[in-house]
Amino acid sequence: MATITLSTTAYNHAKQYAETQNITVDEFIVSLIDKYALSKKKKQFKMQPIEKLAPEIQDILSMPLVGQLDTDDINGEKARMEYLKEKYGL
Repeated sequence: MATITLSTTAYNHAKQYAETQNITVDEFIVSLIDKYALSKKKKQFKMQPIEKLAPEIQDILSMPLVGQLDTDDINGEKARMEYLKEKYGL
């Protein structure tokens, strides 16, 4: 068994929290260590090939770029209006 040294304030906060959860300070500290020491392993993601993704996602990822937005058209409103004019002859 090893010993961990905590400041009095930190220990008192841990003790108060542990009491509200009906666990010991030791159980609380161990749960924190387990949670955060193992969390780095859980955050590793593996990239999937596009073929394994849902068809809807495949469609989105394979959409061609239609055009460039002007710097003064950051929300695409001008580009949308141009598209509608072309499509409907407005």
